[in-house]
Amino acid sequence: MTEKVGIAEIAKRLKVDGTTVRRLIARESEVLQLELHRGKGDKLLLSQEDADKLVASYEARRGPISTAEDAIKFDRYGYFYIIQLVPEVLPNRIKIGFADNVEKRLNEHQTSAPTARLLKAWPCKRSWDYVAMDSVTRDGCKLVLNEVYEGDIEGFLSRGDEFFSLMPNPDSEKQLSEHSPLYEPGGNND
Repeated sequence: MTEKVGIAEIAKRLKVDGTTVRRLIARESEVLQLELHRGKGDKLLLSQEDADKLVASYEARRGPISTAEDAIKFDRYGYFYIIQLVPEVLPNRIKIGFADNVEKRLNEHQTSAPTARLLKAWPCKRSWDYVAMDSVTRDGCKLVLNEVYEGDIEGFLSRGDEFFSLMPNPDSEKQLSEHSPLYEPGGNND
């Protein structure tokens, strides 16, 4: 018999609440072909395999779950991009996301969508990714799946320009206070 996993365990693994997991299951169960099971007290359960699929889907959409060891990696910077996936068939369908190397990411998309083209990329800290995504998709578009949307291309681009015009240079460093525990007297603290 396959091991079953409860909502609370999945929530803990994703670092979200149980309500969020229930919404994820409701939204993803058909696409991921999740099979729900009932436990004691009508408790919802998933097989370990289905729980892993749900977690992988969430991480693909929102990025890996951050841990203390990941904190340093999370502050790196790269680019937030908008890629038009199949311009000749669905000109209003785009993929948005974060990449360290935009050309490499475009090439990866072109393996399944050979005519995909980069519309624009902005310098971006990894930690801004989800806020940028929410800003660029805040209106005038519809979610297809994960980071794929349909809507007015110029709207996506103008909302991206607007968002990134408000953000600082992503590779700029903050000046340390002389009272900061990171401050080294006589060191390079500018």
